[in-house]
Amino acid sequence: MDIPLKPLNHRNGSEGPFDPAHEPAAGNGDALLSGRAADEEMNEGTAYPNGEISTVCRIKREVERNVKPWMVIVTILVLIVAVIILSIVVCSALQEDVDDKFDSSLFEIPLRFNGSFQLPNMVFTEELLILSSNESQTLTAELQEKVADLYTASPALGRYFSKAKIYSLRNGSIIAYYQLTFLMPEEQQDQLRNFTLSREMVYNVFRQFLYDHESEDSAPTYIDPLSLNMFGRLW
Repeated sequence: MDIPLKPLNHRNGSEGPFDPAHEPAAGNGDALLSGRAADEEMNEGTAYPNGEISTVCRIKREVERNVKPWMVIVTILVLIVAVIILSIVVCSALQEDVDDKFDSSLFEIPLRFNGSFQLPNMVFTEELLILSSNESQTLTAELQEKVADLYTASPALGRYFSKAKIYSLRNGSIIAYYQLTFLMPEEQQDQLRNFTLSREMVYNVFRQFLYDHESEDSAPTYIDPLSLNMFGRLW
């Protein structure tokens, strides 16, 4: 005699037909694990294809771990300084002072100034009266060089300056008489006489030089600024 078999519940292994109403509910833990597993599968399958993005992320994490904030700040400061220096160099190279371009061969019109100054630290001797004597030539050469240097170094007058000459030495400590020669281009001579090469400008440049070197008041060729005279200009 055959005994009828009861159908098995394939979901839980119990006898009887499957009844969803009697199916035990899954616990919260099982649901979370299932969701997390699904996310991981999705990430592994789509977020990091061929492992390329994961490698980039790993490198990024290493960089963030090793790079310190002060390193970033120093790098930024170095870049700023480099940009500033580069800008200065470029501007200096591009900037061209048109006023510095001149043809000295066009400076043919002479303009001369005579004057005198006193050397309070030197004692006058009779030999200084003879301009051909060694003592006189040594002193005049030194004074001429000193006066020529001050005018050559002048930004305003240097290009026009030609020479300085000491033509006489007299008693009174020592009083030196000098002559300054400037050369001008013909087309600008009127303007230069009235402004750049006026008596006031030429005198003030000389006097300012003497005041700037008052610390050398113990030198033998020290020139007293208060003794400086400039008598005028000669053509």
